[in-house]
Amino acid sequence: MPVDSPVELDDFGSLVDLAVQRILVSDDVAATKYRSGAPVEDLLRERQVLAEAGRRAAQMGLDREFAIRFFRSQIDASKVVQRGMLARWQAHPEEAPSTPPDLQSIRERLDELTDQLLEQLRSTQVARRHASLCRTRLHEARVPVAAVHHLDALHRRALDLATEWICSAD
Repeated sequence: MPVDSPVELDDFGSLVDLAVQRILVSDDVAATKYRSGAPVEDLLRERQVLAEAGRRAAQMGLDREFAIRFFRSQIDASKVVQRGMLARWQAHPEEAPSTPPDLQSIRERLDELTDQLLEQLRSTQVARRHASLCRTRLHEARVPVAAVHHLDALHRRALDLATEWICSAD
């Protein structure tokens, strides 16, 4: 869910904001896994997500392999958050959610975010081809977006991972 922001977001800001929203969904994923005992790794689901992201990217005129790399980093960022949250709740069970969120709703939200992320990747495609400009705009976008979402160290580390491929040529 979008956060009302006191900052105006350009295409890069919107891209980073969507990555943060996806990272924050990882808290809910962790909650379902905490309650069910399911492992963080779900290789079948990861393959499905990556294949679908690659397919959608190709339909939109984006490089399929770039999209797969980008979404691999989104998944890896999610696993960082999941592991961090699970460790926190194991150490402090009183902080753990009492009921898990609905997994189907989580997956629907992740699918929405995938479409939105792909659209923002397309919107930033030209600027991302210029590595120096891309890195500058990405840095300028990350700082206010992380502040607006009040990201803690765990979620900031995930954001670093989630945005590592944005400035690679596609």
